[in-house]
This record gives sequence, structure tokens and C-alpha cells, in this order.
Amino acid sequence: MATGNVSAGDVFNNWTVLSQDGSHESGEQYFLCVCICGTQRPVRKGNLGKVTGCGCVRKSYQASNTPRKVKKQPAKVPKQKSVALKKAAPPAYIERTKSPREKLEDRLDHHRLVRELNELWVA
Repeated sequence: MATGNVSAGDVFNNWTVLSQDGSHESGEQYFLCVCICGTQRPVRKGNLGKVTGCGCVRKSYQASNTPRKVKKQPAKVPKQKSVALKKAAPPAYIERTKSPREKLEDRLDHHRLVRELNELWVA
């Protein structure tokens, strides 16, 4: 812990004091410090010597050894298919619907056939 006079250039763990940042509303004395990674932050005089740095050392430690937190999402429940659908027989063959053109051609063929049969019966 920093007791007494703190001046520019003093080193506390990973922090190096650059200058005095002034007093804040709470009456605490702050110093502008730079971490070994290059991050500059105001650090409270009482924290000098207690706080090891900006967290850069912990970040690299966390990234390699601790698993990342995963956002919990609601479990996906698979949809259950009805048992009746599984046991049902496959559908019977259903003839496709004919186009209007195909219907017209079928009717013309039917009329031709009727005409030919009538000619045969009459003759």
C-alpha cells in the first residue's frame, strides 16, 4: 500500500505512476498510472500496491484456463410426432388433377369414340 509521498516514476506491482490526477469528490487522492500493457487509468492512492494492474494479466490467465460463460437459453424440446401417424399405412395412389387442356382433350376423345360407335351400330 502506498503510504507517504508518491511521485511520478514510482512502481507499484504492474502500475507506474505518471502524475497526480488530483482529488475527487470523495476526498481520495488519485494518480494517473500506466499498466505494463500500456493502459492508462487513474488509481486511488489507497489501491496502489494492492491492485496488481488493469486486469491484463488476469485476462490472459482467464482466457487460457477458465471456460467462457455461456448464455443460458431455454432448452429446445423436440416436437413429438403423433403415434397414429407412425402406424398409419402409406396413402393410396391419388391421381393428379388434370389441366383444363387435358380435360378438354379427354372430352373430345370421348365424343369421337361415341360418334364412331354410333356409326358402327347404325350401319
